[in-house]
Amino acid sequence: MRKFASDALVIFEIEVLKARAWWPFYLMSVVMFPIGMLYFAKWLIPAGAEDLIGTRLMTGSLVFALGLMTVNNLAQVMLNERFNNTLKLVITSPVHPLSYAAGVVAFSLLLGMFTGAAVLSFSPVVGIDIHLSWWLVPVLALTSLSLTGIGLIIATWVPSAEVGNVMANMAGIMVTMLSPVYFPIERLPHWLRWVVRFSPYTHAGAAVDGILSGRGGYGREVVYLALITAVGLAVGVMGLRWREN
Repeated sequence: MRKFASDALVIFEIEVLKARAWWPFYLMSVVMFPIGMLYFAKWLIPAGAEDLIGTRLMTGSLVFALGLMTVNNLAQVMLNERFNNTLKLVITSPVHPLSYAAGVVAFSLLLGMFTGAAVLSFSPVVGIDIHLSWWLVPVLALTSLSLTGIGLIIATWVPSAEVGNVMANMAGIMVTMLSPVYFPIERLPHWLRWVVRFSPYTHAGAAVDGILSGRGGYGREVVYLALITAVGLAVGVMGLRWREN
């Protein structure tokens, strides 16, 4: 257990050091791009209708950014290491696959939390009043982790880095776009509500909006989000491909 934890910490530290070397790229992807998405969504609101949107604008931009960025960043990190032979050095060190996955996922979580903090910090700039709560921390963490299992499978099974990048983008964008993050689920047709309830971002959007608006009543959504995240991580770890054929 001690070796598992120490190996995971070493992998995490390596990813952090690599990010420091490429900090302009990470600044763009983790901070500038999500802020750009927030402003883009705000510009789509008709003049005089801002009060009808309320915290949903912030919620949608926040969940959309986390959904897209965490899956994409995780897959890119692992694809990079797999196809430039860094992963072979990790395997022969030797490092247990679960330690490697834990270290990379922890790094992805760190980026996701930075993204969340960056988007939330712009709420006064775009004129949206929000209520902050400590519940935001676990909810945003679960949102960041919810599809990392898919990222693990994509990064370790695709035949090339190019295909992996395309699939990671599709996974993050499609799931987020199909989820009611910018509006309540009640606005969807009844048959579609059952489909989108399987998306972690549906429950993340409801929970985050309940927190930011101060309405509360998000406990059930947090439980659903945690269950979907746990299942997704379990599937990702079980489907992790450690060695090439």
